[in-house]
Amino acid sequence: MQQQEIRIKKDGKWYFGGAEMFRRNIVNVLAQNIQKDSNGQYYIQMGEETNPLVVEDVPFYATGIVDEQLPIKLVFYDLQEMLLDHEMKVYFDGNVPYISFRWEGDTRLSRGVYWKLFDYFEFRGEEVYLVPPLGEER
Repeated sequence: MQQQEIRIKKDGKWYFGGAEMFRRNIVNVLAQNIQKDSNGQYYIQMGEETNPLVVEDVPFYATGIVDEQLPIKLVFYDLQEMLLDHEMKVYFDGNVPYISFRWEGDTRLSRGVYWKLFDYFEFRGEEVYLVPPLGEER
């Protein structure tokens, strides 16, 4: 497989060879196959083939929230979903919030998601934790 640059920008959008990848179902398949090496570099591995991944910030970007039922579910730009079924640390780089999906601090929260979750933040000294309301599994 000839390797082309695949890039994830800060806003969560994916680019292949400089062109935006707008088919989210394809982005979803690629996102599910992201790996991270011991040097902290990301790549996509599908079967025996790998392709390096240029990540401007973090590989995952939470852009939506589903809170009609508990537990609350985050929806990522790449269409992956994350149930908020346990408390987790919130990391900040300046005023930008991050949580952990697969690796520590690998998911950026959009401004809208951040404000919807703010009521569930618990401040413990210098650290902030997301303590979501829990409910029965679906």
